[in-house]
Amino acid sequence: MKYVTPLLLSLSILAPAAALAQGFPPAFPPPPGPPPAMAPPDYVPAPPPAYMPAPPPPMSAQPQQAYQTPSGPQTQHQGQVDFVSGGASGEDRDALKSMQNNFNLRLMFAATKSGEYLADVGVNLVDARGNTVLDTVSEGPLFYAHVPAGRYKLTVSNDGKSQTKNVSISNSGAVTQDFYWNLAG
Repeated sequence: MKYVTPLLLSLSILAPAAALAQGFPPAFPPPPGPPPAMAPPDYVPAPPPAYMPAPPPPMSAQPQQAYQTPSGPQTQHQGQVDFVSGGASGEDRDALKSMQNNFNLRLMFAATKSGEYLADVGVNLVDARGNTVLDTVSEGPLFYAHVPAGRYKLTVSNDGKSQTKNVSISNSGAVTQDFYWNLAG
């Protein structure tokens, strides 16, 4: 009887394989198919929300410490006065004009006959007490400054010729002054 047990065991393993080979169905059911779809057939997922950039922060009524455009001139500081100048190229002028609302004194320099813009114009601003609050040279035909409210004597100089005007700066609005010089030749 030693050999009977292994023989019965091998027959029990081979019997299902033989039945399958003869075309008989297996004694156990086939595995289930894929699960049914969860969503109805006409379901279309919603598109992702469109990219909307955040709105820019509101502009303050007070001037900022520095104003700069990506490719434009940068604000400079002298005492309590912030100023910027330039405008030799059209792109530079556009950049400055986009900044002008931050400044309450706006100056422009040009030749009388041709209208040609001028650079390297000296700008001197003296307050009512006789203190110089600004003394600089404009890098282009446009010069913008933010100065404390008050009365000032403004002197601009080009090629050894000076022009002086009295200006009054208030807490609101801006003063715009255009200066022209007769150029020789």
